Amino acid sequence: MAGGGDGTSGDQRQPLLDTADAPPKRRSTLLTVCPFILGNEFCERLAYYGLSTNLIIYMTRVMRYSPAFASAQLTLFEGTAYLTPILGAWLADAAWGRYKTILVFSIIYMVGLVVLCASAWLPGWTPRPDDDSAKWFQSGALFAALYIVALGTGGIKPNVSAFGADQLDVTDPQDRKDKNSFFNWFYLAINLGSLLAVTVVVYVQDSISWAIGFAIPAVAMAVAIVVFVSGSSLYTHVEPTESPMTRVVKVLWAAGKGSRRKALKLRRQREREARARSGYSGPVNLPPGMDSAPGIAAAMARSHSYDWVLAAAELPETDEEQGGGVAGFSAEQVEEVRMVVRMLPVFLTTILYWTIYAQMGSFFVVQGAQMDRWLFGGRFKVPAASLALFNTLSIILLIPIYDRGLVPLLRHYGTKLSLLSRIGWGLLVCAVAMAVSAALEAWRLSLFRRGVVLQDDPDAVDLNVFWQVPQYLLIGLSEVLAAIGQLEFFYDQAPDVMRSCSMALQLLSVCIGSYLSGALVLGVSQGSAALGAAGGAGWLPEDLNEGRLDLFFLLLAGLSLVNLALFVWVAVNYRYKSPMRIPSATGPQRADVTIGGVPFTPEEDVGVYGRSVTFAPDSPMLPAPFR
Repeated sequence: MAGGGDGTSGDQRQPLLDTADAPPKRRSTLLTVCPFILGNEFCERLAYYGLSTNLIIYMTRVMRYSPAFASAQLTLFEGTAYLTPILGAWLADAAWGRYKTILVFSIIYMVGLVVLCASAWLPGWTPRPDDDSAKWFQSGALFAALYIVALGTGGIKPNVSAFGADQLDVTDPQDRKDKNSFFNWFYLAINLGSLLAVTVVVYVQDSISWAIGFAIPAVAMAVAIVVFVSGSSLYTHVEPTESPMTRVVKVLWAAGKGSRRKALKLRRQREREARARSGYSGPVNLPPGMDSAPGIAAAMARSHSYDWVLAAAELPETDEEQGGGVAGFSAEQVEEVRMVVRMLPVFLTTILYWTIYAQMGSFFVVQGAQMDRWLFGGRFKVPAASLALFNTLSIILLIPIYDRGLVPLLRHYGTKLSLLSRIGWGLLVCAVAMAVSAALEAWRLSLFRRGVVLQDDPDAVDLNVFWQVPQYLLIGLSEVLAAIGQLEFFYDQAPDVMRSCSMALQLLSVCIGSYLSGALVLGVSQGSAALGAAGGAGWLPEDLNEGRLDLFFLLLAGLSLVNLALFVWVAVNYRYKSPMRIPSATGPQRADVTIGGVPFTPEEDVGVYGRSVTFAPDSPMLPAPFR
């Protein structure tokens, strides 16, 4: 082949010149950056569920706590693990940024796991076989470790998924295409981590050694930190700004210093202005300058009541009569906060769901531990906590059935399941799950009273533990309906820039529900014993064979039905936010409109409302306990 003086042909040189002029091809962010974040999440979830799934057995069998006390302590720990993410979200948004927040809290997390492992391994730090209960320093070491871990989760839970979203530039076609793929892989990492925890780690704890069983989560968390730091040079960082949660507090504080009279006056004034500009005769509350955007008026008109919040827009920059220093807010910012506040009745009537849900990790496990768990002719003993695997499997199977089967079927017949209807059906299924659990416990107790027990374990009845599967499956179904429905409701009904606050409400409902579970268990345990129930032992004594756990489950079912009635009343009176459809000013990729002072662009979903706990993918198929 003939070539030029430099040894290359003209045909070969031309592509080199074109390549030099063309921009270099960028490697996929999903393949080069996101694996470090996915690896961190896999290890962290393995660590958390390796600790928490079997913790009730450790507390009752090793630390010698009563089931009621152990259940209360477990739910307090889990509740705190859902409270600290609000702190972690605020730090990431307003002070440290996501990378530093994740790193610092990961180290705290690992310290807690190391303390827990040491307390299970060091001689004298757990009760001896002849001790009746744990000593104060033994309990102190355990609870110190647990609450250090609960603090550590606060910086990771609300920030890792959003930090992953930060890496994907939505203005880049490849990154935009990879966004949903990232969340699919993210959820896979979560489920794989939890799957290994409820099978392998739980088996090690039950059958080999608790010290080794707690060492595995500690090592997993150390690996999570190393993997996360390894990608530091590749990460994209979003600078911290004011947290939307801070704005909510400021607006409510400012509104509290106003008066209801001012709020009503402001509302009437805005209604008159809106009617004069648009000719619309209905009740509206339209901020000035936003009347040209279809959908804004309807959305804000439906955020009715809570007029006292509007007073925050009237307060001046300084108020000498009240001591001064209270900031005023635009009408748009105040309206955004009011749209969050109006969701509070739904928030309050979904708390009890998490109180009942908490029983899956506590009394379900204790109940299973006193049943026949042997398989293969006595060669393998199933850990009671591993039955939670059926809850996970039910979610994985039922979500596509709901999404691809039930929803299209209802649409075919001209109807749909609203978000609040979905939650309501989930609350009903949860009540049924408690009734089924009560029936199983009544059966188990009747067998124990007749002496139908295992020869090698007289405290366990000869009833196969897999009879628990229906109640785990029902809890899974309730999650698909109520838990994921609640997640979508708080995300959908909030203004775009306030989604972090509404999602914080969802986390807070889990937290309060867990705390309420602990209080309820202790109250029932002590109250029933004081009343002489179950021969003076109470419903939830140290030996559940002497108590009435079935009546406790029935009590929870009854409370759930009462709560369901309140929820139905709230749902009937709730008015959904109309969707805000803002027309593009220069085409489909831009819309020169601001909401609450934030430029709104359809492609900027991560930047506008992807702050910490706010970002959710298009199909939030994440099981409730894994968030």
